[in-house]
Amino acid sequence: IQESSDDENGGIVVGDANSETAGGQAAAQLDMNQHEQQSHRNRSIQQGSNDGNAPLHRFGYVSVVHEGKFVLFGGFDGTRWLNDMFEFDFKKKSWREIQAKGELPSVRSCPAWAKDDTRVYIQGGYDGVERKADFFACDLSTYTWVEMPCRGTPPSPRYFHSCCLYSNKMYAYGGYSGSERLADMYSYDFETGIWSVIDCGRGDCPSGRSSLVAQVYENSLYIFGGYNGVTVLNDFYKFRLKPIAIPQPQLMNNLSQLIDNEELADVTFLVEGQIVHANRAILAVRSEYFRGMLFNGVMRESISSNDSKPIELCDVTHSIFLKVLEFLYTDTVANITSEVGIPLLIISERFMLDRLKGLCEDSIRRDISVNNVITIFLASHKHHAVGLKDIALDFILKNLNEPGVIIGLADLKSEPDLLVEIIKRSSASQTNDAASPHHHQAAGPFGNDSEWPGTRR
Repeated sequence: IQESSDDENGGIVVGDANSETAGGQAAAQLDMNQHEQQSHRNRSIQQGSNDGNAPLHRFGYVSVVHEGKFVLFGGFDGTRWLNDMFEFDFKKKSWREIQAKGELPSVRSCPAWAKDDTRVYIQGGYDGVERKADFFACDLSTYTWVEMPCRGTPPSPRYFHSCCLYSNKMYAYGGYSGSERLADMYSYDFETGIWSVIDCGRGDCPSGRSSLVAQVYENSLYIFGGYNGVTVLNDFYKFRLKPIAIPQPQLMNNLSQLIDNEELADVTFLVEGQIVHANRAILAVRSEYFRGMLFNGVMRESISSNDSKPIELCDVTHSIFLKVLEFLYTDTVANITSEVGIPLLIISERFMLDRLKGLCEDSIRRDISVNNVITIFLASHKHHAVGLKDIALDFILKNLNEPGVIIGLADLKSEPDLLVEIIKRSSASQTNDAASPHHHQAAGPFGNDSEWPGTRR
């Protein structure tokens, strides 16, 4: 819920059956109160600034509740505009300053904000000099900020406006430009990064206003009250975002519920001594390997797939096989860490899953370091991950002086062809650099640090 009028800027967030409020402009005070919705009683959580880690007095800040924490960003303390972050732990009843990372928003007060399950979004605001039109997101699990791409037609600079999330979009309404109260609406598409103007000029339209409250219920946006520059308002409007409220797609969620589901399974596997349940038809239609195993009689396992004996799978761990099933049922895999990526890449080749193999390559290449690049280079060579191998080789050539790489080269004794490939590529790079009119001393004994990756053979 956004701030109210210019002289009442306390924030409020709702969590469970209670709501917590903090601060306000009237006395630039730092206190926290809880309103119990069932009993309609207020009680103080914290008065004053007894906690040495507590934020400064302020108003016009962003506040949300996430995983038992009251998270606060920015605002105005009476003399300065701020972009610091704090969290209040409801169980410990203590404050902690957050050392945020990434592309932090500049100092500001009174932006619009909204929160989903993992992130808080802020748009616009005022820094004492100018109104803002930028747009940021903060991952609340790591407190990492990123500036969102803003293509299309974004809202003009403003503050004291309101925004809400609905169906993979964020809707922003109203606010104050510094010269007029606004009555326009914009939507931001998170898939495309494009802002669009929403035609909200039909019907019984609200007047221009700032400091309004906006919420989404079902398929409509509701706004209440605000300030039109003369009068504090208490009117109430509804804007239908979609003619019909269509529920979100559930196919992937439903299919994921079939993973290792004993009740609905018709085939079982034995992996590292543990039973894993699956569905023959889904596995067969998603993988030629499993079609041959379960239906075509090509593999020995197809003979026993109709009886109660589980099919034993060797050379794969239980956790990796569950990742394979996750991909087969949902066409994607979450949390491919560096520890999971290489064994998953190996098994994806065995099960002839090219998309899974590509997902693994893309994830692994993001985690390449001097300590694991040789292992990745070897694995990509053995399992025909050509793109990943090329990226690993370029990384090796650029970091040949690093101790981790030098030590790792000893592991290539079993694959002398790879050592030869490194030497040839390094020599070719040196030759090309020497022939270049812009040649300068190479960063290491085998090549130039500034070479474009993968362009010279």
